[in-house]
Amino acid sequence: MPKIEFRGKFYNNEFEMPPEERKAYNREKDSRAEKNKTGSKSLSDIVEMSPEVKAIYERARENVEEKLASSQPRKDLPKTEDIYRQSAPDNMKHLQSDESIYRPSAPLIDPTKSTIEPEPVMGMNRFVSTILWALILAGAAYFVTQFLL
Repeated sequence: MPKIEFRGKFYNNEFEMPPEERKAYNREKDSRAEKNKTGSKSLSDIVEMSPEVKAIYERARENVEEKLASSQPRKDLPKTEDIYRQSAPDNMKHLQSDESIYRPSAPLIDPTKSTIEPEPVMGMNRFVSTILWALILAGAAYFVTQFLL
């Protein structure tokens, strides 16, 4: 970031300046910007443009007097269903529009009933019961190998 030189002193940014100097710096910066703004011409005054390009340029600079279709209130815009009815071929006007795919469908499961049920209070955890069964089987195998074979 470039350093700011103001009244013979250098600053890394304007927040390092004392309050009085910062106000003076901002005033000078605003007055310089105002001078540059009033002396500059619009691009459409300098460059020859077709009417379509000029309209796009003016719209981009927000200098459009007429109200754009996109700035109309939402309630005044036609619904998708109406647009579909106008543009669909005659043999397809009775069909539903694609807007129906965006409507929420009925839930597949009852959202009020939980599918995860709590474990019984005195029931054993599966992990613990698996370890116990493994120990019992290992003990039985040890007993068989030591005393029966």
